Amino acid sequence: MPSAAPAQAYVPAFDGLRGVLALGVVLSHFTLMTVNPFDDPTRPLAVWEHLCWYLGAPAVDAFFVLSGWVVAGSYLRHRSVWTFYLARLRRLYPLALLGALLGLLVARPLMSLIPTSATEHGLLAYLRLPLSGPDVWGSLSMGLLGQYRAARISPPLWSLAVEVYASLLTPLLVLGARRWGWAALWVSLPVCLALSSVFTAFVYLPLFLLGTLLVLAPLPGMTPRTRQAARGMALFGGALLFSRHLTGVNHDLMRWGAAVGAALLLLGLRGLDPAWLRSRAAQWLGQRSYALYATHFPVLMVGFAFLSPVLGPAWSAAALVPAALLLADLAQRGADRLSGAWKSRSGEEIG
Repeated sequence: MPSAAPAQAYVPAFDGLRGVLALGVVLSHFTLMTVNPFDDPTRPLAVWEHLCWYLGAPAVDAFFVLSGWVVAGSYLRHRSVWTFYLARLRRLYPLALLGALLGLLVARPLMSLIPTSATEHGLLAYLRLPLSGPDVWGSLSMGLLGQYRAARISPPLWSLAVEVYASLLTPLLVLGARRWGWAALWVSLPVCLALSSVFTAFVYLPLFLLGTLLVLAPLPGMTPRTRQAARGMALFGGALLFSRHLTGVNHDLMRWGAAVGAALLLLGLRGLDPAWLRSRAAQWLGQRSYALYATHFPVLMVGFAFLSPVLGPAWSAAALVPAALLLADLAQRGADRLSGAWKSRSGEEIG
């Protein structure tokens, strides 16, 4: 049975950080939809495209480590494994289902309006591929009962499926962190690497375990004693996290190294506790970060289909960001009401 979560599990600045990371994913996905920045590096926007191209993957890596940190605390606050699973289901499924339906009913149909020549690179080409029954079932079930090809419906959904698997294994991650400490991480690396050849999602589980260890089994020296040390830790961690911009390598195993950068960034930000991440705007965005992540891609598709021929990709992306934020706000409000109604009917109490 879970016991009380450590007090340091919740860091208000991390809510704002989630919002910043979600915006990074939005910028990255629009770039991935429209261009290959390596075709012609002399183009006027090539540098900007290169920067945006590599924002998404490190942002997701940071999300995974942060999720391990936060979800471990959530698990320990629940009175049983089952109430924790129900809470995660309420948190993840409604918005993921909305994202899948928008992909099926909006993103894929819009492909008929976009010339094939405009989708030679990036993510849009996947939306032209035929769907199978497992693809549809996988998107509607968040990847349960097997892997699915999320890029054929709404590419961001692949990571939501990984979140589901990590949530199911959270009790084991917490048990391993408490019983074996950091040795659990070193054991998990070869095990997850071997299992990933059968089921790809396993390659990401060490990132969640790393976040769990940060909060449940912190090593001496992990807490910076001065703001200068915290600032140095955050800067070095951020540089390591975004090293793809220099290396140009996007292999899945790069995520293990990026995860170390994400961990250092989180520890540095916890020590700095920057006011801008605790501001009202950052907190508002952070509270809607999951909704923004789950629903933004079909909104970008609308912009690319109807506005890009007139405004061009960059300006149509800028024009659609407010629409994506509005949809995220409405979706989050709806999910919160649904979650409240669910809790009221079940009479659930959280310890």
